[in-house]
Amino acid sequence: MFKSILKYAMPGIILLLIVNACKDIPDSGVWPPDTSKDNIRPIITKVYPDPMSMDKDSVAFAGVGILYIEGEKFSSTPEDNRVYFNGVLGEVQASTPTMITVKIPNVVGDSIRIHVSVKGLLQFAQYKDQDYYGPFRAKSVVTKYKAIDKFVDASGLAVDKDDNVYVLTTGKEILKLVHPDSTAQVFGAATFITTPCMRVGPDSMIYVTRGIKSLYRVAEGGKTTKFASANTKVSYIDFDMNKNLFAGGKGGTIECIKPDNSATTVADYTDYVITSLRVYNGYVYVSAVYEGDDSTAVQEGIWKNQILDADGNLGSNELVVDWKALMGEFGPSIQSITFNEDGEMLIGMDKDNAIYLLNSGTYFYYEVLLPPASVLSYGNQYYLYINHRPESAEDRAILKVEVSTKGAIYYGRQ
Repeated sequence: MFKSILKYAMPGIILLLIVNACKDIPDSGVWPPDTSKDNIRPIITKVYPDPMSMDKDSVAFAGVGILYIEGEKFSSTPEDNRVYFNGVLGEVQASTPTMITVKIPNVVGDSIRIHVSVKGLLQFAQYKDQDYYGPFRAKSVVTKYKAIDKFVDASGLAVDKDDNVYVLTTGKEILKLVHPDSTAQVFGAATFITTPCMRVGPDSMIYVTRGIKSLYRVAEGGKTTKFASANTKVSYIDFDMNKNLFAGGKGGTIECIKPDNSATTVADYTDYVITSLRVYNGYVYVSAVYEGDDSTAVQEGIWKNQILDADGNLGSNELVVDWKALMGEFGPSIQSITFNEDGEMLIGMDKDNAIYLLNSGTYFYYEVLLPPASVLSYGNQYYLYINHRPESAEDRAILKVEVSTKGAIYYGRQ
């Protein structure tokens, strides 16, 4: 009897044992588990910033800089490598088994820890006897001048050959900003409270506009004095290599103020308001907005006029870019234009992003700069200066931005 029961029960017992045994097998179906990679560890041997930064003491720039990580056992698939800066994930742009290229997040500090993990490997990359690389230093590319805050409303912006910055305040003072951490020095006094544009002239005086026909300048310790009168209202100015001062504004013309202070109309932009002006490589460049009735006209754009001779005569208006066609009807407006020494045009904007690089078709330092870039001006060193003048007084600032390429020549200050 017992043998008969056992005979029929045995298949069920065997099946039950098989089912219970299968419950312990991992979902991967691999048995026994693959532990061959448990002790494999990536290695970091060297970390350094973009070679362009190495010209300046190998400084790494937070938010915009590129970092190279050399080592072993990295993945050749970029997204399979993760690089953390004090826990903040960087953007891996390229990788090989021995090199990772990563964009540094906006993390600033002198003792940053860099952790590298590779998909499929359990441990962080080892550097010497640590599971991170460090300490690592990343500095901010943007510095604010402490002398300009919500209590000091500053317009205009000019930079001299020594990278001192000048602005006009609503207190009718032209301030000289020597260093971001220093207090402002009073360079001179003004008879008005705001200006669209300032330039340092060949005589080391500060040249200032008011948006009217009169043009002003001031010597150190003095007060703004009218020195010339244009034929139309002008707001924006720049010198050429012959010490001619080109000016444009609401009057819809470009005026040439010669060294003898005489004024001549040298280009016609009828029905346009000129919103920025810069001399570069034998041309006068202007941005302008159309206020006429022709719906087929370029509504906002950038033009250039060739400088034909030492007397400041100009060639015809040449369209460089139809800005509205590029950015859209409701896109940002142009606030300021300038050039770097490689010929890249930088366009300061009032919204969305601070600066657009026209030749490259990209936004400059979008990770760390906010609009508006009301005025742009390079210094003689590796710095771009910005008057960031938003509607909110809390946020206005004069910015010193470290860059990898110098600006094009400003003839007035040479």
